[in-house]
Amino acid sequence: MTRRMLQLYVALAAAAATAAGVTSGGPFGDLVYFGAYLPMTGLLCWSAARRRRSSDYLPWLCLALGQVAWLTGDAVYPVSTYLHRAVDGTASAVLWTAGYLAYGAALVAMARRRAGRWLRPAVLDMLTMVVAASIVIWVAFVSPFLTELAADPLGAYLYLMGPMGDLGIFAGVLLLVFSPGRRGGATRLLVSSAVLRIASDLGSNFIPSLDQSAAVATAVILLSNGLLIAAALHEQSGELTVAARRSPTLHAARIWFLGVGLLTAPAALFARRDYAEGERLLLFSATVVTAALILARFASALRSLERAERTLDHRSRHDPLTGLLNRAALGDELEACPPGSTVLYLDLDGFKAVNDGFGHAAGDAILRTVAQRLTAAVRDCDTVARLGGDEFAVVLTGLSSTDAVPVAERILRDVAVPVEHEGAWHTVGASIGIAGIDAPGSTAEWRPAALLRAADTAMYQAKRLGRGRWVLAEAAA
Repeated sequence: MTRRMLQLYVALAAAAATAAGVTSGGPFGDLVYFGAYLPMTGLLCWSAARRRRSSDYLPWLCLALGQVAWLTGDAVYPVSTYLHRAVDGTASAVLWTAGYLAYGAALVAMARRRAGRWLRPAVLDMLTMVVAASIVIWVAFVSPFLTELAADPLGAYLYLMGPMGDLGIFAGVLLLVFSPGRRGGATRLLVSSAVLRIASDLGSNFIPSLDQSAAVATAVILLSNGLLIAAALHEQSGELTVAARRSPTLHAARIWFLGVGLLTAPAALFARRDYAEGERLLLFSATVVTAALILARFASALRSLERAERTLDHRSRHDPLTGLLNRAALGDELEACPPGSTVLYLDLDGFKAVNDGFGHAAGDAILRTVAQRLTAAVRDCDTVARLGGDEFAVVLTGLSSTDAVPVAERILRDVAVPVEHEGAWHTVGASIGIAGIDAPGSTAEWRPAALLRAADTAMYQAKRLGRGRWVLAEAAA
């Protein structure tokens, strides 16, 4: 969906949510609510069905099933009323519970795919915050009503289902936010949807009027569902399930969020104990200071470790002389590169004579200059790597081998420009092999190693034909 169409959809969803809230409890309330919610759910199911052959199908399927469960649960009472049948709320409770479980499972599945091997820190942080949130929910929503809840098990379940379901959604949102990966428009829409759902379930309890509470809850819940569908329709929705390729960076605010979680239990304890006002304030202040010191030390040590890890990761993936990606990192780039891309394999002509005749310093200057010229000759989305010695590779993302020919010709011209080093001018050339899968929709399997070998073979053929030229080869399917 284009950006303009998505903005129009969000505007319509907001208008529908407002109308549903205004008409809630009226003769047309159910008609407005279900008239908006039903097509929203249909859109999400359609979006999930389109992904049935992709690797990110499961999370979106869970979201779609969750919406279907919520929609069906909402429809039980009005349908039963229309059919003049009595209901006790059990069926709706089961369906709503299934919706919460599916929503939370989808968020967790997305976070697992995004985080990869960096999931454990996110899980630990999530558990800290969920435990803290559980304490708040217990103190605010459960403890004051324990006697009433114990007397009515079904009523207790209906009352606690929302807060407990919100904990599952909260856990999934925290995992998604704490996990590394791209956070674009689709992520923001999904997180906003979850936040609105939680706010509706918990915040409506603080509205004294039952009619106003129902109206606000109806509007916010429908808007939450609309934003969820918007995340699925977003053109960058794939970012929610794409594995992160770099280690996460610990934001300073994350440390203090954990600090808040650490202080939740002591705060609740001190608030409920019969301490004198001054003593209770002193105890709480001491707890805050102690936690702040521990967290500050923890943050300092953790940041030092992250800097060391980033340095090691960069060195393991980059050539120290030119700063380009090395052969190992090129393999990762090729694995993530879409079909329809092209690989150029370059070998410098005449480099050995310069390197042997004028020394390694002159050779290094040529390699650094060639690396700069290759980077300047391609787009930002393309990849340039040094494979070793005087061999380079260029991955032209989404560019067919035919379209790659002008790029290869430009590279030949750029590389042939003389390089100055310590007052002497040195000239080298290049031989280029080109290999790729031309059709973006081709059923041929994308095999990076085969493409690289095909480009390497074509490069040697270019050398045999006289150097300073390119040769086009077809990659094996």
